[in-house]
Amino acid sequence: MKSILIVEDHPFVAKATTELITQNHPAVDVVVVNSAQDALRLLDRGERDWKLILLDLDIPDAIGLSLAMDIKARGLHGITCILTGIENKEYIAQARANGFLGYVLKAIAVGSLEIALLKVLSGERAFPDEGLEPLAAGVVPVLTRRQLEVIRLVGEGKTSKEIAKILSLAPGTVNDHVEAAMAELEVNSRAHAVQKALQMGLLRIGNDASGKKK
Repeated sequence: MKSILIVEDHPFVAKATTELITQNHPAVDVVVVNSAQDALRLLDRGERDWKLILLDLDIPDAIGLSLAMDIKARGLHGITCILTGIENKEYIAQARANGFLGYVLKAIAVGSLEIALLKVLSGERAFPDEGLEPLAAGVVPVLTRRQLEVIRLVGEGKTSKEIAKILSLAPGTVNDHVEAAMAELEVNSRAHAVQKALQMGLLRIGNDASGKKK
């Protein structure tokens, strides 16, 4: 079975990316690691037939394109797509010049992100200037404070019952807030709601809705 490696240190972003992949390729084996050392250790074992590597740049044990170049040294750059929130023209140019499969920004519309993933899964190159639409500038979803509180707690792994207890709400009310936030963010899962809220700077996991540390 072909395997896909996701190198991502935020669990909800990794989960959302995995969901986007498995919706269209349910038979693939998706492996997630959260640091450069773990990624290289796994690749060096040579135990799997890798179809695709999705690589974030802002992860432990990596600086800039260091992990990407380590992967190139192992001859795997042709199946590696950088999937990151770092919009850096020099990095994009270097990735293209060094033969990487793509450089995809996380902060693009979910539909465009899905298209980009389908392209690289098919072995096609995907770069920011190749038809991948960014999120519309200046258009930021408006979430209520309560919706932000609920989505933050979802991002911390809390269930609806746990959130209800923390916020002194009924579980059904929590679900209503989650669904309203999902509708405003134009996503279809809790994981994608957290991912998009993070990408747009609406919340930070581990912070309260006002941005202050808990």
